[in-house]
Amino acid sequence: MRKANGTKEAYATKTDEGATVARKKLLFIVGSLRAGSFNRALADYAAHVVGDRAQVDYLDYSDVPFMDEDIEFPAPASVERVRRQVDEADGVWIFTPEYNFSYPAALKNVLDWLSRPQVAGDHDAAVPLTDMPVAISGAGGKNACANVRRQLLDLLNYVEATVVGGEGEGFVLPAAAWTEGVYDIPEWDKTRIAMQAEDLLAATKR
Repeated sequence: MRKANGTKEAYATKTDEGATVARKKLLFIVGSLRAGSFNRALADYAAHVVGDRAQVDYLDYSDVPFMDEDIEFPAPASVERVRRQVDEADGVWIFTPEYNFSYPAALKNVLDWLSRPQVAGDHDAAVPLTDMPVAISGAGGKNACANVRRQLLDLLNYVEATVVGGEGEGFVLPAAAWTEGVYDIPEWDKTRIAMQAEDLLAATKR
């Protein structure tokens, strides 16, 4: 578990024999808020791949208000909640579509909140994503979310996150996803997600 002071504490769980073992905690951030999100389906498959090797939680940021310095201090309760969830994670995985060659607005907004100082005037302190292992994936059109993944890399480097795999992996949605609304992930794409999962899990152990 990553604490605000930069130290980590293992998330405790018990085996069938009753022994306590360290278990990592991954936080998934899905860039699309819609119920049938293709990127949520990709994230769900990633959670399946991770299995019991880590606890997987999803960041719910649908109620986070637009970033506004007039309401920044004290931060709204929803902002405090998402900051706490990120701070408690050992690793973060972002799954996002690309809207108009850029970020989905809701995703950019929550990342803006996560990049802001938590104490008024203290711009030198770490923010929740600082030193956090972060992986990037994006499922979308024929450019495989290349623009948003590149922009995410720039933002994450700016907040000094530990980016795992650079711009990450982009996935071109099959034609049936657009016509039928169902994302049947191709086998090679499943393999690529599995490789990302291995890399992110390894990064949480350093």
